[in-house]
Amino acid sequence: MITALVHRIRTQCSAELNLFRSQVHALAWQDIGPGGLDAAATTMARRPCLATPGVSVEIVGFTRWLPGHGSTAVGVAVAMNLQPDRRASSVHWEEAHAWAGAVAEAPWVMAEYIGSQESPGGMVFHYALKSAEDLYSFAEGPTA
Repeated sequence: MITALVHRIRTQCSAELNLFRSQVHALAWQDIGPGGLDAAATTMARRPCLATPGVSVEIVGFTRWLPGHGSTAVGVAVAMNLQPDRRASSVHWEEAHAWAGAVAEAPWVMAEYIGSQESPGGMVFHYALKSAEDLYSFAEGPTA
């Protein structure tokens, strides 16, 4: 179901996704780190969920400095907000994974799920956007 939703999101929302991706990518080039900003963020306009009527999706893209790594992390938070009459038990929460997956297109190759938390109006899901270089450096790892 997630793969089909990713395809549907990319098809129906391609212009919005392209604009959002370019905004998030531009954040990664900001002066984040020592002597610069601690973090930066941008948002994609709220839109209705594709899988669950009565639920909306908001996506925030962000960058933040990781002092321990000496690098900048790029991620997204996907908020799924329920209308007052919507029951949480009937929501297809996996749509958040599909939205993150739809965002994770060049220059990123995947959205790694980090965790989620309840919000006053629904749930917020957190993801790290990973580039091919991130995956390569992790796979290579230290050798002893």
